[in-house]
Amino acid sequence: MPMERDDMTRESVSSSAGSWRQTTAERAALPPPPALHWGWVFLFSVLTFGLFTLIWPFVQANWVRKIDPQSSAKSLLWVALACSILGYVLTGTETSHEIGAPMSTQMRLGMLLQLVHVVLYLIAYFAMAASIRREMAAYRVPVRIGAITLFFLNLLYLQGQLRWLAHWQQTGRTQPQPPKAVLWVCFVIPAVVIMAALALPAYQIYVVRAQVAGALAQAEPLKQQVIDAIGLHRAWPQSNTQAGLKEAEAYAGNNLSGFVVYAVDDGTALVTRFDEHALVPLRGKQLAWVAGAQGGAIVWHCESPDIEAIYLPESCH
Repeated sequence: MPMERDDMTRESVSSSAGSWRQTTAERAALPPPPALHWGWVFLFSVLTFGLFTLIWPFVQANWVRKIDPQSSAKSLLWVALACSILGYVLTGTETSHEIGAPMSTQMRLGMLLQLVHVVLYLIAYFAMAASIRREMAAYRVPVRIGAITLFFLNLLYLQGQLRWLAHWQQTGRTQPQPPKAVLWVCFVIPAVVIMAALALPAYQIYVVRAQVAGALAQAEPLKQQVIDAIGLHRAWPQSNTQAGLKEAEAYAGNNLSGFVVYAVDDGTALVTRFDEHALVPLRGKQLAWVAGAQGGAIVWHCESPDIEAIYLPESCH
């Protein structure tokens, strides 16, 4: 019995050693992945003003082509780069375009080529990820490449995966896992915060303008009543009563304290004031519509003595 146990032990050790040698040989047969740390890739990209980001994807695609000769990622990257260069040339040489003017065919084509560049670039990275997952399955290495992270952090995220594979090839260990959360913390979350910080002022302006637009809409039927009163009495009304309107407080609401008709030089004015419920940039401030005669017709002009111009529509400037 002891001899049988010794034989079984020797067979087990021999089997383990053979399996270890086989695994080591398999790892040695794998072309060495580019093992540059993703942090260095980012740093070199910054120091070269983005030039490194044009070169390194081809290094990654070249390695993928070694493990998967059918990979089309490298070809896609070349086409994407050509589209990018041509697109920038077309948009950069368009000097006659003015703000507000229709875009020329050259400008549209340039922007389209830049969009094609982005699409092909992403397709190339997803193709590389698919090749890596498929080919590394033969080595029994569970490669997990998240689609969302790859979409946003393609270059750095894939480089983290390649460095992880290089570590596995050298040591046979799959721990620690390739970086993912750290990339989100370092890049995506700060980017979202920055974009939110940039978008917040624009959103605040939009909200204030929406309240101003509400006041403009509320004034429309009252302006028509004033015009009717002018036509009826052949005179500029100097009060709500003469304009056929109710008391000012009757029109209070929607952040407005009401509407009052005043007499002005050669015309009449319909004035409202934003109440304490209005947004801070409008609170307590006035918005007026001044009616005057122009070319035999009554013309309204919107103005405000204390609301910043950025919150007013073009018709009130």
